[in-house]
Amino acid sequence: MLDSLRTFLSTRRALGAIAFSFLLAACGTTSDIIAGSQPDTYTVTGKATGTRMSWVTARNAAIDAATDYCKQRAQRVSVKSEATSGVRSLEQQTATVSFSCVPETSNAARG
Repeated sequence: MLDSLRTFLSTRRALGAIAFSFLLAACGTTSDIIAGSQPDTYTVTGKATGTRMSWVTARNAAIDAATDYCKQRAQRVSVKSEATSGVRSLEQQTATVSFSCVPETSNAARG
């Protein structure tokens, strides 16, 4: 009985470690933000691997990086285009976002 319990706990720990590694792999990373082909446009690529929804993680990482870039300039992000690549859940998924930073508008200016 005790041996069975040890085997069960050891198996659970191993499965937990595997699941944890997949969670870490699902975290998104981004490339450096680079100047785009048009004036005042920029491009950033998000990357993620490990889950069925990795492209969402990759896209969110890219959008977050673009948003942070514009916020540092007291502006807001304006997405111009998006492209994704990668099809399998265990392949690297990428999302490339082209964007520009535009001035924040006040609520009074919006009408």
